[in-house]
Amino acid sequence: MDFLKNKLLTIILVLCLVLTIFIGVTANNKNNEGFFQGVITSTIAPIQKQIYIAGQRITNIFSFIKSISTLRKENAELKSQVQDLKNKLVDYQKIKTENEEMRKLLQFRPDNNFKLISANVIGKVGDNWFNVLIIDAGQNDGVKKGCYVRAADGLVGKVIEVSSNTSKVMTILDENIKIPVVINETLEEGLLVGNNNSNTCKVSYLPNDTKSTVSNLVITSNITNNADVVVPSGIIVGTIEKIEYEKINLSKTAYIKPAVNFYKVTKVQVIVK
Repeated sequence: MDFLKNKLLTIILVLCLVLTIFIGVTANNKNNEGFFQGVITSTIAPIQKQIYIAGQRITNIFSFIKSISTLRKENAELKSQVQDLKNKLVDYQKIKTENEEMRKLLQFRPDNNFKLISANVIGKVGDNWFNVLIIDAGQNDGVKKGCYVRAADGLVGKVIEVSSNTSKVMTILDENIKIPVVINETLEEGLLVGNNNSNTCKVSYLPNDTKSTVSNLVITSNITNNADVVVPSGIIVGTIEKIEYEKINLSKTAYIKPAVNFYKVTKVQVIVK
C-alpha cells in the first residue's frame, strides 16, 4: 500500500513538473501567445463588429434628425428672405412706374391759358371698374366740374363731380361721356364716346366718305360748349382699330384703342383755366 501511495505521489509530482515546464515554455513563446489571442479575437470580433455597426446606425440616425432640423431652419430663413425680396421688388416696380408716369406728365407743356393740377388716383367706381376714377384733388386745389384730365400717355376723361379735396373723373370708356375729337391725319372731326363698358371707346359721326383709316391717331379738339372750361387741343386719345358704317345716322364710326392703360394709371393732371 505504501508503495502504491508513493508511486501515485510520484506520478502527481511528475505531472506537476511537466505542467510547470509547459507553462514556462509557452509563456516565453510568442507564437503560442498569438494562438491564444487569435482564439479570443475570433470569438469576440464578430460581436464587436455588430456592436460597432449598431453604434454607427444610431449615430447616423441622430445625425439625420439633426440635419432635418437644420434644413427646416435654413428653409424658413430662405423663405423669409425670398418674401422680403419680393416685397422690395414690388416696391421698386411701383416707384419705377410712378416715376415714369411723373416724368411723362412733366413733359406736357400747355400754353398760358392752362394750369395743371397734379393728383393721384385713389379709387375706381362704376359698373365698369374703370368708368369713373376718384382723384385726391378737389375745390381746394382749384378743380372745377368739366375740367379735362390727362395721364402720362393721353386723355383720361373729364371731371363730373367735385368736393373739397376729391373729385370724380368720368373716363373715356364710359358711354355717357361726350368729348369733341379730331383725326390727326385727316383733320376730320367727330364725337368721342365710351363703348358699352368695354375697354375701348369710339368716335361717332365721321363722314360717310371718311379718309380716316386703321392706325390713325385720335386727338382732342378745342371745341367746347362750356365757357368755364378751356378744352386743350392735341391731347392723344388713342388709335383707330376699325371703322364701321352706321346705317342709322348714315355716317361712320371708328373704334379706338385708348392710349391710356386704365389698369395701371395712378397719376393724373387736371387741366384748368
